[in-house]
Amino acid sequence: MGHYFFRYFRAMQEHHQLLQTIYEIVKEDPQPESYNCRPRELILRQLQEWATIQEHLHALENEGLVRLEQRDTLIIQITSAGIDYVRSYEEEMISKKNGQ
Repeated sequence: MGHYFFRYFRAMQEHHQLLQTIYEIVKEDPQPESYNCRPRELILRQLQEWATIQEHLHALENEGLVRLEQRDTLIIQITSAGIDYVRSYEEEMISKKNGQ
């Protein structure tokens, strides 16, 4: 599924790719919506400048897919809508793969 994942990842809009990255970070947590993701976790996984990541985070926040909170550092939390978005996109891509 690795090769197919990368095709699927490239098909997503850039800010939704960031959402996928956030989902990958939090998905194993018992309460993924409560996981406090920090900027360094995203910077290590994204091949983009921090300013670009911030733009994408704000776009995701405007769509209701993440929550942002400024504490001593920025805290990023995926919302249930964000989790649903990623899962439905994954299911769609798997369906397309199986339909080929």
